[in-house]
Amino acid sequence: MEKIYKGKSVSECLETALKDLGVFEEEVNYEVLQEPSKGFLGIGAKDAEIRVTLNDNYNIRLIKNFLATLMEFYGVEYKIEVKIVRTMTVYSVKIESAEALAELIGKHGRTLSAVEHMLSVYLNKKNDHHISVFVDVNDYKERKEELIRRIAENAVSKIRRGTRKVSLEPMSSRERKIVHEVLSHFDDVRSYSVGTEPYRYVVVEAVKSGARR
Repeated sequence: MEKIYKGKSVSECLETALKDLGVFEEEVNYEVLQEPSKGFLGIGAKDAEIRVTLNDNYNIRLIKNFLATLMEFYGVEYKIEVKIVRTMTVYSVKIESAEALAELIGKHGRTLSAVEHMLSVYLNKKNDHHISVFVDVNDYKERKEELIRRIAENAVSKIRRGTRKVSLEPMSSRERKIVHEVLSHFDDVRSYSVGTEPYRYVVVEAVKSGARR
């Protein structure tokens, strides 16, 4: 988001911008396009002019406020950490608590995925460009990813022990992508997804050397 503001002084321009955008000063960057000038005998007088853009502090505040409102329902102590993955476009969020927060994670992480989706929709409504946000709770996703990688590697072990085909449990698209990524490093197996959401799953098959697709 980029907007131009004019006023009698740079400070007046900035004050107008903050009120118009509904943000705090630390949430914007601005460039002075023109300093004010009184001219000569009032002739040629010019207003100050600045270009204002939002910065990451704006989205970080939105993320923390959104999640703080959500966390009020759980009545526990918590900490929210937001990392900038890519300026103004991608954010990684960690919620940490001494409590398990199983209800927030949900079965197979579905509640957490729903929270992540709602936060993403909210951020994209507040920005004029696409925002991606990834939310984890007590390192659930990190631990789940490690488990999925082990599941994929175990499937390879079964294939090498003589099993021709292994069908894994239904997974989300993100989880299936991890499986495919892991299996892409093995030349003697191939993987593909079958079924419809939310029951879509990965099939792992043995292939002859050099015949992998």
